[in-house]
Amino acid sequence: MRHIILRTFTGPFALMQLDDGSLRTGWVDEQLEEALAKSKANRRLLPELGDRLTAYFAGEEVDFSEVPLPGGAAFQRRCWQACRRIPRGVTITYAQLAQRAGSANAFRAAGQSMRHNPLPVIVPCHRVVGSSGTLHGFGGTVDADSRPLAIKRSLLEMEGALADEVVLPERSRPRRRTRALVTA
Repeated sequence: MRHIILRTFTGPFALMQLDDGSLRTGWVDEQLEEALAKSKANRRLLPELGDRLTAYFAGEEVDFSEVPLPGGAAFQRRCWQACRRIPRGVTITYAQLAQRAGSANAFRAAGQSMRHNPLPVIVPCHRVVGSSGTLHGFGGTVDADSRPLAIKRSLLEMEGALADEVVLPERSRPRRRTRALVTA
């Protein structure tokens, strides 16, 4: 495996190319650091893709649609493809993602597909939210104070998908509202 680490406003982000040529991306944490220790750092790895990832993190709109997906179960791949079609600045729910992937009742499986997304940012799983519009599930966590959900929130704010905090009449605490894509 070869890799490059990109410095982003969300923390170190790795672009990796496995020995079979397939790609992976992810934020550097303890688990990924262990894998990267066995990998070869290569500052010239996939320069065009690295430049586009850097541009994305700088706030530019970037198209990653031609980046090949690695193998996975058929439903996972359909979820990843459907997720790629979510426009920047828009969120959808796990139920909507399941419907777009061809199995309307498989919203938990759609959530697991996002949890096991091998290409975060390239497959923008951060644009998928809970049915109430709440942020959860990024990196497999539901802890609102976790680093993964802070990253998800930061990406959605950068993309303009999160509105200002508002106080809803029936709630005493501010709640983040998201702009959801209406499906026909």
